[in-house]
Amino acid sequence: MTGQIGTIVGLRLLVTLRNESASIAMSRVTSSPDFELDFEGFESEREEDIGDPLDTAQEWDTFVDTEGEEEEEFHRFQVDWTTGNYQPRTTKAFKRTPGIKQPIAVDASPLEVFSLIVTDELWDLLVTETNLYAEQLRTQIPTTSKWTPVSKTEMKTFLGLCLTFGILKLPARRDYWRQTKWLFQTHVPKAMSRDRFDMIWRYLHLQDNVDPAMDKSDKLWKIRRFMDLLLAQFQALYEVNGYASVDESMVKYKGRLSFRQYLPMKPVKWGIKVWVMAESSTGYVNNFQVYTGAIVGKTETGLAHRIVSDLAQPYFGSNLCVYMDNFYTSVKLLLDLQGRGVQACGTVRAGRKDLPKNKELTKAAGLTKHAFNVAQRDDLTFCVWQDTKTVMVLSNFHDPTEHGSVRRRVGGQRQTDVRAPACLADYQKHMKGVDLLDQMVGYYQIHHRSTKWWRRLFFYLIGVVAYNAFVAARSVGGPAWKYRRTGYKDWLEDLAQELIVPVTARSAPSLRPTTPTGASAGHDLAQINSKRKTCKECSLKHSGTDVTFSIPLLSILLRSSLPIPLRSSLPISLPPSLPLFPSLIMFAYNIVFIVYH
Repeated sequence: MTGQIGTIVGLRLLVTLRNESASIAMSRVTSSPDFELDFEGFESEREEDIGDPLDTAQEWDTFVDTEGEEEEEFHRFQVDWTTGNYQPRTTKAFKRTPGIKQPIAVDASPLEVFSLIVTDELWDLLVTETNLYAEQLRTQIPTTSKWTPVSKTEMKTFLGLCLTFGILKLPARRDYWRQTKWLFQTHVPKAMSRDRFDMIWRYLHLQDNVDPAMDKSDKLWKIRRFMDLLLAQFQALYEVNGYASVDESMVKYKGRLSFRQYLPMKPVKWGIKVWVMAESSTGYVNNFQVYTGAIVGKTETGLAHRIVSDLAQPYFGSNLCVYMDNFYTSVKLLLDLQGRGVQACGTVRAGRKDLPKNKELTKAAGLTKHAFNVAQRDDLTFCVWQDTKTVMVLSNFHDPTEHGSVRRRVGGQRQTDVRAPACLADYQKHMKGVDLLDQMVGYYQIHHRSTKWWRRLFFYLIGVVAYNAFVAARSVGGPAWKYRRTGYKDWLEDLAQELIVPVTARSAPSLRPTTPTGASAGHDLAQINSKRKTCKECSLKHSGTDVTFSIPLLSILLRSSLPIPLRSSLPISLPPSLPLFPSLIMFAYNIVFIVYH
């Protein structure tokens, strides 16, 4: 119906222009002094005499220039989808130069590349807001714990340890500081004491809670500034190669949150949804947007259209090729992106508006396996391909006559190349960008329990920063790059090691046994009874751990409750000046001990 109305309007417009052109030409001729014309018997043609434009469609050749550009443009406009006489289409070249935008040395260390994204401004933000929040919280809730403002070196060490915890996973965070068993002996205590790490973890913050300039109607205000700074650095460091994919990524979170999402088909079913545009071949994130749900009291229409338009906005006019799944793809979106200089392709749901209605172009076509049908309308190409299920693909730049191949199993044998339309083959090739990102970041993501939702998002973004830096470094490394064979894990390990600068507090234990000092230097303590080992130092001397020896509290209480003359009869002698402990229970225990011996 829409196509017929457009045709009628176009015909009436051309007829009107024709009449006006004839009137202008006639007025110019009659204005000449040498012009004479006999008007007798001449009747002016009225609009009513022209008739309906649809009835005169066959008479176009009598008043339209058949060799002009107008006819070519008119015949390119197709009212409906056609399955033959395809017009050729060509993919437009990407107008930007792929690769890094900032100079990176071939032998640059992981920390040097990482610092191009996490700049001094970001480090200052972390340090300043963490110290400010600690001061505010300790003022509101007085505490006896000691706190010294965190420095930039400590913050780098803290973040390096967090990356380490994502690589070396232990059941609990405190296990990284355990030294009683060789299984848990790591170098983490050398870098930072457990108490200091816990303090920084508690006060870690990204935004001043009482800043009057902050718009708290934004659901992401706690992390908005940090995200904006990261996104600017992502786009300033690296340019994609002309192919990108759009998909959603889930950040695991099961706490109470207004914009928490549930996606049953995703590996991470509960969490925060992040719309991501990533380079197809590498997974480099060049744009992202956190979904905060619908506005209260309003129902958002065209969500998928808005998301893709927002993510592709920095690439308007660049001829970037964007691939997406059937949640986003629609005829309206692809036409809009084409007008903005973005090429798009994706699978499409059968119920979308303006798709072909012919039976051979629907799920009811009854195609044999790996058979397909193709249709075209203007610059849009639509194909139906029969795999295990019917797959529909829509594109605004593919040639309907071109073909490619996809890998499929035929007859239960090994995978072989199967002929398919070019738009479907390219979709399968270039749609993996976000999935690759999720895979690489998920391998080494730090997992922790927290009621603060923004922390999950913070550590997810830190993982994205590390992977983006790795992709940028790899793009300039060349075949001889030292991480070419070892890959992302080895690169991330070196990054964490470079970030960590030992800031060990005096309370951190030593990793290697040392000579006992102080009260335990003589090491001549005897066994108290058959149910108890000798002493703490003796029981741990074979574990490879040195601890500062101290007499157990129970022994102190036991001996201090005795009169001074009886203390010398005990296995461990105590100073006579030790004060008496008036405890009836301890005294009774001592009487039993003396009788027993």
